[in-house]
Amino acid sequence: AMGLAVPIFHWACAIVTLPCAVGALFGRANPEKIAYSKENAALPVHPLILEFCSKFGHLTVVSHVMMTGYFILALLQDHGFIEVHANDAGDSWLEVYYSTGVSIGMFVACVFWCSVLVSPLLIVPIDLILPQRLGFSAEFKHHLMFCAMFGPTELIPECSWQTPFRLFMQYIHTLCPLLLVVDARVAHHSPSRASLEFGAACVWVACYLGWNMFCWWLLRIAPYPLQKRFYQRGLLQCLLAYASLVAFALVLCAYARHMRFAESWLPILLPIVMVLWMTTGLAPFKGTIAELQGLDPALVFQGWQLGGKSAFITKEAEEAFMASRSDNSKKE
Repeated sequence: AMGLAVPIFHWACAIVTLPCAVGALFGRANPEKIAYSKENAALPVHPLILEFCSKFGHLTVVSHVMMTGYFILALLQDHGFIEVHANDAGDSWLEVYYSTGVSIGMFVACVFWCSVLVSPLLIVPIDLILPQRLGFSAEFKHHLMFCAMFGPTELIPECSWQTPFRLFMQYIHTLCPLLLVVDARVAHHSPSRASLEFGAACVWVACYLGWNMFCWWLLRIAPYPLQKRFYQRGLLQCLLAYASLVAFALVLCAYARHMRFAESWLPILLPIVMVLWMTTGLAPFKGTIAELQGLDPALVFQGWQLGGKSAFITKEAEEAFMASRSDNSKKE
């Protein structure tokens, strides 16, 4: 039964992760794509190069494609299409691949949800999702993004996008990375030498940072708003921030080794429980998190309209929005 459970699990994981990976590679509508203007590009390169950089500048997308690749390779191994043998030192290229993949996957989940708990505006390009032309106030836009991440969805018809947005965030930043964590216990893993796994993680992180900075330079826009905040803090604080993130990634690499050596589910359940809890906005403390972000918890739970506050910067902006809504209703 256990021998059958592993390929079934890998099939399920491949089915879950593959559509998004294929969409990232070949689709045009990609929620994780960096918004850019080809007129502002640093070099007059082919539009396909700019498109590729905009799709894969985000760590989330790169790590997702990587984890999908692992599940496909694991399936090929399960069914005997490829054979992966450890060398005399006990090293296996697939195990090193998994070690790096699960470390980066946990990093994506932890950093994303921790950042969003501080403020969604650290991660989400708010002025691209809710452009200035709508005339929304800064507080209302912050409120909308908080509810888009943690719920509940606003009852206003124009806010129906919050539910699919939230489900996608939970899919790509929670479900998929945690599948790799569960794999540490479901599948048979024999960790390679620590020096090899840590070395591979360091090389991977260095390559991604170089790639990320190149995309930033070419597209003339920071892949994440958080990176722009680092840059604005000055060189020293920026370097310290990146050094802290790299150190955290290596700590997770060490934890990934611990998960595979452990004989119980406890080391596996710990990151699963922590990430799932962060995904809820640290329920039942979501109201406190909202308050710490400068939001009104009552409006988060009951809806913005019940607070009697305007969602717009000016009365003219509100009138223009209502006129646009009326025109759209007539067309329908």
